[in-house]
Formats: sequence, structure tokens, C-alpha cells
Amino acid sequence: MSLTLQKEKVGDVVVFRCQGRIVLGDEIRALHAAVAPTSCEARKVLLHLGDISFIDSAGIGALVRLLRDLRSHGCELNLCHLSEPVERVLRVTNLVGVLPCYATQEEAIRGSGGELQSAPVPAAHAKAKIVCADTSREVLEYVSALLKRSGYEVLASRHASDALTLVKVSSPHVVICGPGIQADGKTVQKMRESSPKARLIFLPPDFSASDAGDAGTNLVEQVRSMLASRP
Repeated sequence: MSLTLQKEKVGDVVVFRCQGRIVLGDEIRALHAAVAPTSCEARKVLLHLGDISFIDSAGIGALVRLLRDLRSHGCELNLCHLSEPVERVLRVTNLVGVLPCYATQEEAIRGSGGELQSAPVPAAHAKAKIVCADTSREVLEYVSALLKRSGYEVLASRHASDALTLVKVSSPHVVICGPGIQADGKTVQKMRESSPKARLIFLPPDFSASDAGDAGTNLVEQVRSMLASRP
């Protein structure tokens, strides 16, 4: 099922009732195209997600991107009526603390009462530093938010040359390369040479389209395992 959006105005709040799947491709492009411009007409945007049957990694990244874009224009984004698949993903990744989530539309409009509580941010491995690089903004938004909520310091770039500079100047413990950066073999090799002690993680080709909860928890466990095995 593709994504459908129904828009309504409640005072100075715009509500989008979302139905279907929030996934890589036309769905997240349609979501961004519909929601982003509303920062000009509303102080707050609500996404009613009770009828969302599936959300992938790119979908979560799209929500984080919308949050940042709307806030940059003085507009807030709240989520409400989370479906079971959406709530599961946000809880297992601890992104409930990043994306404001409410049980009902009324509470989301008020911005108080009924807000879902997040787990405490864990103490990371000696505040490890991680560089993330991929050409997809949604992948970077998701991975960055996920790792920051796991207690790590995160630097990110969509451009190979900028990512290489980050690796050179920051001496990261871990470098995460998305599929878009992996295709640039010369840059990946230069990253290895610039920071030989850094561990490299290559995101799988289907990371964007994978179940966001599974992909996210697997990545965090991989990072923790690598850091725990450092000499």
C-alpha cells in the first residue's frame, strides 16, 4: 500500500492523517513535499500515524529530517496515535526522545500530557566519536539520531570529500559508510589510510529499505561490539 495523506487545519495547527507505508522512494518524497511547506502557515504540524503499517530506515530518517527542517523555520512537529509498527521502531531505537510523540491528537496539539517517555541515554564507550557518510540525507538523519541517542558523538556528511576531511581532522573510533559512499572506492581507501586505527562499518545495500527497528538495533550492536574489542 502506498502512502496517502489527508490534511486538515485545527486553528494554527496542521494535521496530516497518514495511511499506508512510510518507505524509501515516492512515499517519503510525497511526505516531505506535503509537510515541509506548511511551516509557512502553521506553528505546529501533527502527523497522525495510527494507520501506518510499516516504516523503514529511510522513513525514520525522513521524519527526523522534517523535524529539523520545520524547526529551522520556527515550526514544531509532533507525532500522535502511533501504530504498533511505528511505536515499536521508535522505542527499540530510543528515538521517542528525538521525535515528540503523543497518545492523542488533542494532547499533541497542546504539547503536554500523554507524551511517550523515552529510556535514558546510555553512557557510551568513553564518548566514542563516529563519522557517518552517505549520499542519502535520510540515511544520515536516521543513523546520526540513532547513534547520538545511544550516547556517541557523531559527525556526518553526504559528500565524499567532506567525509574524508572529517576523518582526517577528528580521528574517529568508527567510520560508517553507507552504500552511496561505498561506491567511491578511492575515498574509502583514503579514509582507511587517514585514520588506520578507526574501525570501518559498511551499511548493507538494503539498509534504507529495511525494517528501521531491526536495522537500527543491529547497527548499534555492531558499533558496541567493535568498540568493546578495541585494544
